[in-house]
Amino acid sequence: MPDFIPTHFSHLFMLCVAALIFHALLWARNGRFLWRNRAIILAVVAIAELWTLITDPIGGLWRAWLFAPEKVLGIWFLGVTPIEDFFGMAVVSSAAACAILVFGYSRRRWI
Repeated sequence: MPDFIPTHFSHLFMLCVAALIFHALLWARNGRFLWRNRAIILAVVAIAELWTLITDPIGGLWRAWLFAPEKVLGIWFLGVTPIEDFFGMAVVSSAAACAILVFGYSRRRWI
């Protein structure tokens, strides 16, 4: 079986696939509702990114976690937090905000 995705990009690839699947499922049937609430979704993503911007460098400097340099793109924030971490936080917080809005507050309350 050919290796289409280099192993050092496997985490980023899985993150992109998960983002595509979860957002496609949520937005396909609830697009109008989510579009009306896009300010809430953007606020959640902004707060999550701010939290990541503050806490991840602290954890990295304390050596609470490590990222293998050969498994990331090589763009680092303060030398300890890879850019993929910020992308991951945006994907997870956006999907969570969309899911909470759909399952908790929409008329349909289902995908």
